[in-house]
Amino acid sequence: MRITAILGLALFLMSCSTLNVSGRMDFKNETYTSPNNEFIVDLPALVHPNAKDTVYPNQLFVDFFIGSGYWTPQGLHTIEWVTLPKEITTEQFQKVLPDIVNEHSQNRFRSTGEFNVIEQRNFPDSNSHKFLAKGTYQTVASTWICTIKLYKNRIVFISKVLPLENPKPITKLDENTDSYSQWVESFRML
Repeated sequence: MRITAILGLALFLMSCSTLNVSGRMDFKNETYTSPNNEFIVDLPALVHPNAKDTVYPNQLFVDFFIGSGYWTPQGLHTIEWVTLPKEITTEQFQKVLPDIVNEHSQNRFRSTGEFNVIEQRNFPDSNSHKFLAKGTYQTVASTWICTIKLYKNRIVFISKVLPLENPKPITKLDENTDSYSQWVESFRML
């Protein structure tokens, strides 16, 4: 599976080094624009949101938060924007999607938690996929919802982690806890 090898290489390169670049938060329009103006997304539904972005050679990782280490009241919101070495088709994406979900769900929170996928489904357009996982983040029992979208030679992971004891925990893919679906739909390429 050559696509799996390409994706594996891209994910490995992401972890090698970082660049000092920052995106822009526009509080008037409530948006975040990526450092290279590749995409824009509405700010997630957080009280006084802030963002920390880390740019690797083939990945941009954006963490939206309300205070250092203070994620449990409103969730941990993240966007990962991965650049692949070459464009892949929808058919290739669908073929490697099980590997992408498995690798992402096992490795994303490796040092801070552990999650197991409990539900997943494709969107009608075949370039989008959504999964729900249950586990722990920073020793707090949590659920993690993640939407994966393909944009030619880019893949975006838009996710949110919420503690299970949150007043509105995510327990099914169809739930729209704290406007997660609207946040995902607000993501657009520039």
